[in-house]
Amino acid sequence: MPAPDETISPPLSSQEREALLGISQGRTTAETACDMGVSDSTVKTYILRIGGKLGTSERAGMVDLAYRHGHLDVPGPVDYVVELPKEQHTVLAGLAGGKTVEEIAADEKRPLDDVRKDARRLLRALGASSAAHAVTRGWQFRLLGPATGHESSRDVVAVAGQS
Repeated sequence: MPAPDETISPPLSSQEREALLGISQGRTTAETACDMGVSDSTVKTYILRIGGKLGTSERAGMVDLAYRHGHLDVPGPVDYVVELPKEQHTVLAGLAGGKTVEEIAADEKRPLDDVRKDARRLLRALGASSAAHAVTRGWQFRLLGPATGHESSRDVVAVAGQS
């Protein structure tokens, strides 16, 4: 499947892709470093470079953009459905859009503690270990990406907030 628009961001090196793949699969920086045979600081450097290339410092946003622009292969679909409450869907879309939980709470005009609870529930519902992994699971469950009928995660945030 061709990337939607390769001109949006510079290509990632094979090491950067490998580091981002580890993060997208829920591995910690240390686990990813071990898998790659490099130091933790090297993986952190790769992630910083990826953030510069993709224009976000949030790992979940990097993962979403990497899928959208063909830097990572889109994960295959999961064979069962997960129904998320509106609040959790909004959190997922916000994370994919590169927002922090604090930014999502401010945008939604909701108490930060409530959004944090929704984020924890979201991770449990998706079987994810981190926000970046939740984005991958969101793509697998077709809650994010082209199958949702939305061009970008930011569109999903707007729609989810109106549901």
